[in-house]
Amino acid sequence: MDRPKMIKELRELVMHASAEIITSDMSLSPFDADELTRILELINHLQANTLDNDNNDFPHSTCVIARFMHYFYIAKFFNFCGLPCARLEADKSVYKENTTFHPLTSSISLALEAMLFWAPRAHLEDLRKVWVDECINTPHWKDFNKNLMAEWTGITIYSTVMLAVDVSFLAVPNVNIIQSQSIGIIATYLSIIFITGSLIVSVLLVRQNQRHGFESAEKAADFMSNMTGTFFGVRALATVHSLPYAMLMWGMIYFAIAILYNVFKSTMVAMLASVVSGCVVVIMFILWFLWAAREFHIFGQLMRSVFPSVLAADTLP
Repeated sequence: MDRPKMIKELRELVMHASAEIITSDMSLSPFDADELTRILELINHLQANTLDNDNNDFPHSTCVIARFMHYFYIAKFFNFCGLPCARLEADKSVYKENTTFHPLTSSISLALEAMLFWAPRAHLEDLRKVWVDECINTPHWKDFNKNLMAEWTGITIYSTVMLAVDVSFLAVPNVNIIQSQSIGIIATYLSIIFITGSLIVSVLLVRQNQRHGFESAEKAADFMSNMTGTFFGVRALATVHSLPYAMLMWGMIYFAIAILYNVFKSTMVAMLASVVSGCVVVIMFILWFLWAAREFHIFGQLMRSVFPSVLAADTLP
């Protein structure tokens, strides 16, 4: 194939990838929109050089075309382009999904999810959209890590504020720190421990993400293979990603216990009535949000873990 035809084919690939990105959230393009725009500008320069010269003997231009073609054809290969089982969206697998899980894995995963406020489930869904058939789409991988960085940075700010609140609470004159065996003091200490753990894990995850989060698809695939090559697979990595949020939540819960304990030590009826009414209102709003957002599917998870064969039989036609 001569160079003008190669340039035209490359232009067609870039335009198709650009249209796919505009019309789909799960594009299979190996480049994002900004990169495709810059590639199209380079193609225009290549085409101009081809028209200005008759011999077309420019090894650098050939190398540029070959490098871009390499990425597009690698993407076609991994997505089974041209075959009946071709992948049409980046988060879809071309293989039959394995819905059977080991009972030990399911039980431990359910217990961890309950302890971590079902945060691993959200991270697991995001990971499964990125790590599909042990392949990684570079634009989605970069977006995934940007979202993780934003989440962990926000959690770090919240943890810092909560740590200052816990320390300030211990300095309140009504909180007798000498009575170290009181429930309020113990709960405050536990809150400080969990908040500090959230800060440490957030910093470690941010550092890891800065090292591996914006690498090429090949290096990112090697990193994901090492991280998920355990007994629990992707679930283990999803659990690690959810630790900062979960420990921050436990820190807030223990701080709330410390506050309520010091409030309910009082015998003033007006104070008890106002605090109880406020707690009831807040708990009702939280439960209302959880029910409306369907954040916790506790009974469904329990049924799937305890009676997997029964539920599988019910779903058969």
